Amino acid sequence: MRKIILLFIFSFFHFISSAQSLNLAEVPFKEGETLSFHVQYRAALIPPIGMMNITMRTLVEDVGGRSQYHAVGNGKTSGAAASMFPVNDTYHTWLDATTLLPTRMMSDVHENDYRMKATYTYDWKSRTVSTQVRKATWKADKFTVMPLSGEWSGDAFSLIYRLRAIDPEGLTVGQKYPLQLVLNEVTRPIHFTYLGRERVKVKKIGNRRALKFECTMATSDGSTYEEGMTLTVWVSDDERRLPLLIECPIRVGRVTVTLTGY
Repeated sequence: MRKIILLFIFSFFHFISSAQSLNLAEVPFKEGETLSFHVQYRAALIPPIGMMNITMRTLVEDVGGRSQYHAVGNGKTSGAAASMFPVNDTYHTWLDATTLLPTRMMSDVHENDYRMKATYTYDWKSRTVSTQVRKATWKADKFTVMPLSGEWSGDAFSLIYRLRAIDPEGLTVGQKYPLQLVLNEVTRPIHFTYLGRERVKVKKIGNRRALKFECTMATSDGSTYEEGMTLTVWVSDDERRLPLLIECPIRVGRVTVTLTGY
């Protein structure tokens, strides 16, 4: 089930551009923003199965004398999925209010009998990230220090917010954009393609103008996953840059993540 949360988080990266070609525009979120999403499994001849509800909240805090955005994300299984495989995962990230660069991230993963906690600390002067990962089955925490390739590097949750501030007018249809993803003890290159503008119908939200993107994730050595996970996401074509709909085909059927409230 953790893969579903990561799928949801990774798919937000379709806001991505290279640091060489685009700059941050006006921040599209503010203190008090709350987003709600519903995750479903769909397959031929089978009614949609609800799997998980996800919420994301934005706060503003003073950290060491500097104003920072504090984003909190939580994913919980729902319905029959909650009884078969209970999940309650929480992610926190802090970003500098001026640069939107991440300063810290904390995750607390509870999935059935699986437990994991992680903390990332960013040092942008040395362009490194220090990670501390703890699993219930380990005798001691694991510490790792990794280099950051540039400003478009970071953990999944912090990039959700930073990349929402990208100006879509600078995107080129068909262009691929790189990103360095920090994930516990490794970093992974990801490539994204901007597919242009279209209208998309979203249940409970309605028919909306959207920016469409596609992404194929890659492992740390640059090769694609065995399953070739390809994500498609539609983002609202307005000043809010809201993730509206995410689709990911799997071996049997597909997983969809839909915005249900904001």
